[in-house]
This record gives sequence, C-alpha cells and structure tokens, in this order.
Amino acid sequence: MRSTSLAQFNVTRRRMFETSCRELCRSAYRFVFPPACPLCHGEVAATSCEVDGRLVTPVLCDRCSAEAIPPPGNRCQKCGVSIGQFIRSEKGCSTCRNLSYRFDCVIRLGLYDGLLREACIRGKSSHTQPISAALANLLWLNERVTLEAVKPDLVVPVPRYWTRRLTQSHHQAETISRVLSQRLQVPHARTLLHKTRLTPDQSELTAAQRRLNLRGAFSVWFGQRQVIGKTILLVDDILTTGTTVNECTKTLLNAGAKRVVVAAIAVVPPYRH
Repeated sequence: MRSTSLAQFNVTRRRMFETSCRELCRSAYRFVFPPACPLCHGEVAATSCEVDGRLVTPVLCDRCSAEAIPPPGNRCQKCGVSIGQFIRSEKGCSTCRNLSYRFDCVIRLGLYDGLLREACIRGKSSHTQPISAALANLLWLNERVTLEAVKPDLVVPVPRYWTRRLTQSHHQAETISRVLSQRLQVPHARTLLHKTRLTPDQSELTAAQRRLNLRGAFSVWFGQRQVIGKTILLVDDILTTGTTVNECTKTLLNAGAKRVVVAAIAVVPPYRH
C-alpha cells in the first residue's frame, strides 16, 4: 500500500516537473522570438497564442484580427454569404438556392473585403506563407466548435494543375488545409485530389463560363479507398461562385465520399462577382 502511494507521488511529481519544463521552454521561446503579426509585424499578445495550454502560431495581432473578421451577423448556411436577419437559409439563399451545390455547407472566416481581402492576396506570394498559416489559425480559433462538429476523416485542399507548382511554389489552400489538419488532428490528404487539365483563370470568366471551364477537371487517382464512406473537409482560400469547390465535391462524392464540407478563409460577396 505504501509502495503504491509512493509510486503515485513520483508520477505526480514527474508530471509537475514536465509541465514546469514546458512552461519554461514556452516562456524562453516567447522571450527570444516574441510573436509578431505576419500582416502588420506588430506585437502579438502572449494570451492570443495559447489555446488549451498549447502555443498556436503564427496568429494575427488583436487589431488585425478584429479588422479582418466582420461583425457577427446572419449568414447563409449553405454558401456562407451574409444575409438578412430574418431570412431562412437551410436550403440556401437567393445567391445559391438554384446552383445545385453538392457540398453540405461552407465554414468561413469572413467576407472577401477590406483587410481580409488584402491578407488573402498577400498570402498567395511564395514568401508570405506565415500569413496563410495565420489566417488558417484565425479560422480555427473562431470556428473551432463548428469545424470539430463536422468530425472529418480527411482534410483535402483544392488542387492546382501540376505545371502551376513549377511557377508558384506556394499554394495557399494547401497551407491552410495543413494547418487545419494539425489543429483538428485529422490526416492531411494533400495528394488525394488532382486537377487533370490546365484551365483558364476563373476570375477572368463569367459565372456560366466558370461552370463549363471546370467540368470534369478533377479526379481521384490513387488512394480511392481512403475516400469511400468518409467525411471530407475540403479547403480553399477564397470562394467566389463556389464552382471550383462544387466540382471538387462532385469528384469526391463520385469516388465514394459520404459527405463534403467546405472550409474557406473568405467568401466573395455577390456584389463583387
């Protein structure tokens, strides 16, 4: 009995020592490398970097975070755009109701406007990966409950055609999806979904042309067994008309996925389409 109590005491003492060491290491790290906002390079409060005792970096400073996230308001449960207070949107809003989206819903940080728009544009550059990671962390911090409720089996980024990797080393959707997979502790299936042909830039096309442009442009080549019966969190940086994620969703569902939920940093308001 006495030896059992002594063993428990030793275990408790070891855990306290390990906790103290982790806290000391975190404090030393913050002292040597004080967290800075990758967007404005201002100082980030230490409390903004910790969740459940874990260090979450990089993150935006309080000022940039407040400016990037719109005030609370009603949003369409399907496509994520802002809607009126009394509008029901279980089956979509006036923007998306007739578009036959195959994904369940969109979980987004904010609207593609103001500082969030600037951050998304700057995050696309090859040397600004920390901005993309900070936006992903901000999405997770603000929508953590909703993201965890999805209970995804895999996190999959919207892919690029292979030649784009040769000219653009940083793929923002991939960075965001990697961060979300780490936060959710879910496998990151980076190479599961492929783009099979090079297509004109969606931003240069009308909504109707966008749908035709991407038809049949995605496929699941290898690892199809990973998809069958699974819930997929499909990740992109910016949603304009939702055409790209809808085509990716069709491909994943045809490959046997159970359901697809979309996560994005920003949704483009209808007046900007």
